[in-house]
Amino acid sequence: MSNILINALGIQDSGGLTILKKTIQELLFDSENNYQILVFKGKYIDDLIDKSNNYSNISFRIIKNKGNNRRLIYENFILPFYVKKNRFKLIYNMTGSDQPLINIPSIVKIQNLMFFSKTLDSAYFKNNLRFLWFTQVYMKRVVLILLMSLTKNIEIQSIHVKSELSNFISLGNKNFFIKNDFPMNINVFLKPKNYNFTKEIIFLYVVGPHFWKVHKNFKDFLDTMIVLLDSNVNFLIKITLTREDLEESDLWDKRLNIVTIFLGYISIKDEMQSLYDDNVVLISTSIIETLGLHVTDAVGHGILTIVPNEPYAVEVYGSYTFTYDLFNHHSLIETINKMKGYNNTDCEKMILNNQNYLFNNESDKYIKSHHIFKDVLKKLESNV
Repeated sequence: MSNILINALGIQDSGGLTILKKTIQELLFDSENNYQILVFKGKYIDDLIDKSNNYSNISFRIIKNKGNNRRLIYENFILPFYVKKNRFKLIYNMTGSDQPLINIPSIVKIQNLMFFSKTLDSAYFKNNLRFLWFTQVYMKRVVLILLMSLTKNIEIQSIHVKSELSNFISLGNKNFFIKNDFPMNINVFLKPKNYNFTKEIIFLYVVGPHFWKVHKNFKDFLDTMIVLLDSNVNFLIKITLTREDLEESDLWDKRLNIVTIFLGYISIKDEMQSLYDDNVVLISTSIIETLGLHVTDAVGHGILTIVPNEPYAVEVYGSYTFTYDLFNHHSLIETINKMKGYNNTDCEKMILNNQNYLFNNESDKYIKSHHIFKDVLKKLESNV
């Protein structure tokens, strides 16, 4: 039995929490290793730990979140002693960081391309947000590049992530493992919903508490909805934010309140699945994604999606989805109008083709995290 440390510091909610839950479920079936998961204390993490107390091969180490600087110090100067004391054989870093001073194999999982995207850089510059870019992106990019300089093993969710990383770091000495983070079972792919665009269209916008960040590109969605409202289009918005979240920001137009259902953050799977209904269309405006679980989940549940016409979207979701040009709400409106010309048969065919692409694309990847762990440790042993 080997002891493996799962470094999940930085995961609090949204997509990261979903991936952590899925990882835990995968590790339950590994009888060859014991796992300790390192997490920050937090509401949703606490709920997860309460539900995971009876797992024989999984334990948690909880520390207080005292900010990024303290985290950097902890991971690189305190954690090495803890790793040595507990004789861990491998560290699985789930949030993109690494620890060059720890002398055991590590795997870095890339779940966020915010720090490795030229398209996102351009968005900051185009909007005259150079200082914000320097503090939010560049400073963290420099740190991550330094930490990853000695990283040998990188886990990614899609091949386009490797391409984006290659713009900033040398990949010559890196081993890449492409991991499936989309639940691959027959029950995931549900029958396509029914569509009749002569009736009310429901636009679903799934986003976490960081909706205001540049890479979420919320403005494309907002500007489009305002135009539709002024054009008397029959539609309803369902958004995973509270009314207070939006009204306290400068990214919302209160005129949209009359056509909006404010759902707040949804952490319960059944509640999320209940949103996938007839005439529901998910819109994603993200500038960059490693996977985009909100989109893959929507496709799996049989609804139409509209995504940016970007390389990452083509690679992950395929060509059987509606697309629009980033930073151009007129393009998004044109796409919606084009979609409204589809009948139910057209929509069903598009969704089924999208599901088929997603299934085939994800099937070629590692299915479980501990399969990657096994391969990394096996390769290490063969080199000894």
